[in-house]
Amino acid sequence: MVRANTYLRLDWPGRRSKSWATNIINIKTISVNVYSSNRIRIGPPLLLVKDIDRELRFYEEYFDLKPIRKYQNHSGDRDFIYDLDFRHLSGSSEGLPLISLQHSPDAKIPSLRSAGLYHFAILVPDRSDLAATCLALKGYGLRFDGFADHLVSESLYLRDPENNGIEIYRDRPSEEWPRDAEGRLVMDTLPLNLQSLLSETNNVESYNKIPFPNGGVIGHIHLKVTNLERSIKFYHEKLGLDMTTTDWISMGIAFLSEGEYHHHVAINTLYSLNGDVHQDGVTGLENFTIIVSDASFYNSLKSNIMMNNPTSGSKIVQNDATDKFTIMDPDGIQIIIRTK
Repeated sequence: MVRANTYLRLDWPGRRSKSWATNIINIKTISVNVYSSNRIRIGPPLLLVKDIDRELRFYEEYFDLKPIRKYQNHSGDRDFIYDLDFRHLSGSSEGLPLISLQHSPDAKIPSLRSAGLYHFAILVPDRSDLAATCLALKGYGLRFDGFADHLVSESLYLRDPENNGIEIYRDRPSEEWPRDAEGRLVMDTLPLNLQSLLSETNNVESYNKIPFPNGGVIGHIHLKVTNLERSIKFYHEKLGLDMTTTDWISMGIAFLSEGEYHHHVAINTLYSLNGDVHQDGVTGLENFTIIVSDASFYNSLKSNIMMNNPTSGSKIVQNDATDKFTIMDPDGIQIIIRTK
């Protein structure tokens, strides 16, 4: 979602009027009552970093992650990739990491107005896990960017040493998600009641808290894009994601999902409107993964993407395996689509 301190700004670059939203209102919005997504989920983001030792130390010491694999990428033109997963857990059933770091000491720092990562979001199982993680990170002395209640979820925000945005959140039960009179999802960015959150754990337990006591998964990815309408068109028409609400479009923000979740992908132009597309060899997001569990849906996605549609801005980057392929969005952000 969006941090509270961001949402309260009144001077967003490129802020649009409500009338602009009507131009894309025909894109399907969700009006259902349950969260039943089981065909896709967001997989690990790959972050390009300059100082691998500092980044590894951050995720190992503060998030209790550890490298589970170290390897060179297929092109061999950069240093090693480190796959990270939780130290205190056995790992995911799919053998995938939570996140991956790719060392590139010569990487350039991207422009603040360029497309790329806004944040990746780690979803924890429940509110007590979020409380334990908050207490542990606070105990480590980490500085939070903000805290927010989004009505559908509660979130903590922070950054790693190379300024990659991180959201840690828990979902409210889907039956509690508010909807408007037409059944569309309602989300907001309100102050998080930290006292209520931290009451989930008692004082004795708080001294022994570790972050992510029951692990977590990547729940969604939030991207900076340079043209909101173009990106909505791409993620809807090519990847089959539906808009969950249109209330935020006038602010330069859109939320999209498959299977009635509040969002798998968020996009915004808060600071990147008409900015630079993502360039190769810059720090930050190198790519992210969409995992498709339904074989027929995977095949239909691939067929749809392979169709020639020059207006979509899509581009197949790699297509040399039966179980995955890589596509580039209109801003040059690479997305790996793979089967479960």
